[in-house]
Amino acid sequence: MRVTNSPASRKRRNRMLQAAKGFRLKRSKLYRYASDAVDHGRQYAYRDRRVKKRTFRYLWQARINAAAREAGMTYSRLIEGLIAAKCELDRKIIADLAATDNAAFLELVKLAQAALKTKAAAPKVVADDLVKIEGVGPKINELLNAAGIVTFAQLAATPVAKLKEILAAGGSRVKQWDPTTWPEQAALAAKGEWDAFNKLTKELIGGRRV
Repeated sequence: MRVTNSPASRKRRNRMLQAAKGFRLKRSKLYRYASDAVDHGRQYAYRDRRVKKRTFRYLWQARINAAAREAGMTYSRLIEGLIAAKCELDRKIIADLAATDNAAFLELVKLAQAALKTKAAAPKVVADDLVKIEGVGPKINELLNAAGIVTFAQLAATPVAKLKEILAAGGSRVKQWDPTTWPEQAALAAKGEWDAFNKLTKELIGGRRV
């Protein structure tokens, strides 16, 4: 008995013609032309879904900038202030407020200005190179910085249990490290006692006493 694949082929062709419904001339009626037109259309759709995101972001930035300048600020300073104030509104919502609700937008401007003043008045913390601590590598240094630990003094004041929580959140690759001696090392480094620091680190392997 001769077996054909015509039902599946017909279904595939009908699906392609259905996708090409509304195209002009042969592109909506003949499979060969419809297939090419649909393939090209899907390529353009994939590309322009991303272009659309960029285009709307440009539009939101322009709206926010125009409204911010009327209020006596620039776009960059406004965004910096809102980030400092930990405002969770995204640019789409801020742009909508700038276009439709001037009073609410002015409240955001005031919030940003207050946060900028607080940020300027806060003492600037100079980050230390925590990689000098035996057992702390670049990846762990990033995790510590993300947790707000950027100086030797801050590391020295952090409980070992807290350090273990930070490592556990960083994944299995760093979870295995033992931070028991890190506060001790950091305390010596914070005081500038480098001779004692170097003597201690020579006794350690991977931050552990051996």
